[in-house]
Amino acid sequence: MNVGFQRGRGTLLAAAAWVLFLGWVTPGWAAQAVRLGIVDVQQVLNQSQKGLALKQKLDQERAARQKELDARQQEVMKLQSELEKQAPVLSEQAKREKSEAIQRKVRDVRRIAEDANRDFEKRVREAEMDITRGIFAVIQEYGKDQGYTVILERSTVVFGAPAVDLTAEIIKRYDGKQK
Repeated sequence: MNVGFQRGRGTLLAAAAWVLFLGWVTPGWAAQAVRLGIVDVQQVLNQSQKGLALKQKLDQERAARQKELDARQQEVMKLQSELEKQAPVLSEQAKREKSEAIQRKVRDVRRIAEDANRDFEKRVREAEMDITRGIFAVIQEYGKDQGYTVILERSTVVFGAPAVDLTAEIIKRYDGKQK
């Protein structure tokens, strides 16, 4: 029976030691408060003035490329229609030659479209990376100026209270830097 009392007394002493230790350590931690923030970089990219201008420019470029591709496709469709109309009066060799020419045009249009899409996607990635570098620079500057310990990207956070969301402030700062 004394053994149980000794064990209980040891537990009580250990708990008291932890309380004293935490009381002694906590003020040091409190002096170094951790300040966290969250930024949705994609939202800054989509809603900032430079991001909106980039989106508009790329949309115009995409529309121009699509118009050119549509014209090429119309040309192929016109050649196909002409072949169908002339088929009864053409020799087999002439039909075959026209058909092969149309197939070459179809392959050319497809290749041009693939090359244009690949080039366009590369330009989009490069432009987004350029803007994102600027956004990260603004976030780092903001974090230093405002005394943040850590600022995380929204996509890496499972939960964040609205009070720690800095996205709107970063958009304002980023837009201010662009002027």
